[in-house]
Amino acid sequence: MFLRLFTVVLLAGAAPMAARAADDENPFKNVKVGDYATYKMTTKVAGFDVAGTMTQSVVEKSDKEAKIKVVANINGMDLPAQEQTIDLTKPYDPTKVGGLPGGGEAKVEKGKEGKEKIKIGNKEYEATWTSYKVKANAMGQDIAADVKTWMSKDVPMGMVKMQMTMDVMNMKVEMTMELTESGNKK
Repeated sequence: MFLRLFTVVLLAGAAPMAARAADDENPFKNVKVGDYATYKMTTKVAGFDVAGTMTQSVVEKSDKEAKIKVVANINGMDLPAQEQTIDLTKPYDPTKVGGLPGGGEAKVEKGKEGKEKIKIGNKEYEATWTSYKVKANAMGQDIAADVKTWMSKDVPMGMVKMQMTMDVMNMKVEMTMELTESGNKK
C-alpha cells in the first residue's frame, strides 16, 4: 500500500513541474543525450519521514522526440525504472507526465508566480517560481494538492525545487524535492 501511495504522490507532483514548462517552451527541446538531474526527496506521511532520490536522464533524442528514463530510490528500495517519450513537436502536456495509471486524469490550475534567486547546496540559481492547485484521480484515489515549483534554464529539464502538500487516501502528505546534481554523463 505504501508503494502505491508513494507512486500516486510522485505522479501528482510531476504534473505542475511540466505545467510550468508548458507556459514557456518545451523544456526537453534543448536537452542532449546524457543530460540528467538528480533530486533529493523528503516526504512526511502518516507520521513517518521518508527519504529518497530521483534521477531523470535523457537516453535518446531526435528533432521530434526525447526519451527520458526516471529512476527512484525510496528508503533504500529501488523502484522500477520508468521511461517516457516526450513529443517535441507538440506543446508539453503536464497531465501526461509519467502517465497517470489506470486512466487517471489531472487538472492543474496555475496560481501566483514570481522570480527569485534560490540557493541549493553551494549554487545559486535565477529561478521562476509558480504555485499550482492540482486535482487528480490516480489509481482510484482522489488527490488535492498545493504545489510550488522553482524552474531555472541552468538545469537540464528545468526544475530546481518543488514543494507539495496534498491530501490522498485520507492522509496529509508533505513532499520536497531539491536538485542535488545535474549535468551530462557523456
